Amino acid sequence: MLREITKIKESQLAEFRLNNLGFVFQDFNLLDTLSVKDNIFLPLVLGRVNYQEMENRLATLAPKLHIENLLAKRPFELSGGQKQRVAIARSLITNPQLLLADEPTGNLDSKNSQDVMDMLIKASRQYQQTILLITHNKNLTVSVDRVFQVSDGVLTDLGGNENETLS
Repeated sequence: MLREITKIKESQLAEFRLNNLGFVFQDFNLLDTLSVKDNIFLPLVLGRVNYQEMENRLATLAPKLHIENLLAKRPFELSGGQKQRVAIARSLITNPQLLLADEPTGNLDSKNSQDVMDMLIKASRQYQQTILLITHNKNLTVSVDRVFQVSDGVLTDLGGNENETLS
C-alpha cells in the first residue's frame, strides 16, 4: 500500500520510520551506556518485539556480520570497523523496507567492506529491501543494481548492473 508520507501526521512519522526505515550513520550513533546487544535490540524494543523474536533475529544476523563475540561489550571497547558492523546490525534487525546508509563501509578494511556489501545486497534481495547507499568508494558500486552520482549539485543516473533486474 502506497502512502504519501508528507501527509502523515507528525505523531505517526516516528512510527513510520521505526517500521519502515533502517539507518546506518557514518558516525555509528551507538549508545556507550548500552551493551552491543542492547544497542542492536533498541529499535526492536521501541517496536515492542518480544524478546525471543529479538534473540532469533540476532542469532541469524550476528554471524553474518562477525559480531557474535562482541555482544556483551560496550561500544567504547570496539574498533571503528566493529562499531560500524554493530550499527549495520541495528539497522537490519528490523527488516526495514528502506535502508539509508551513509558510508557504511567507511571504517572497514577492504575484506570487511566487501563482506558488508555482499551481506547488504543479499539482504536486499532476500527481504525485498531498497538500499540507498552513499559512498565515495566507486569499487562498491560494481555489484549494485543502480548507481546515481551527485556532482556539483547535479544528479546523474549512471545506470545499473545489466545482469540484474531492477525492482
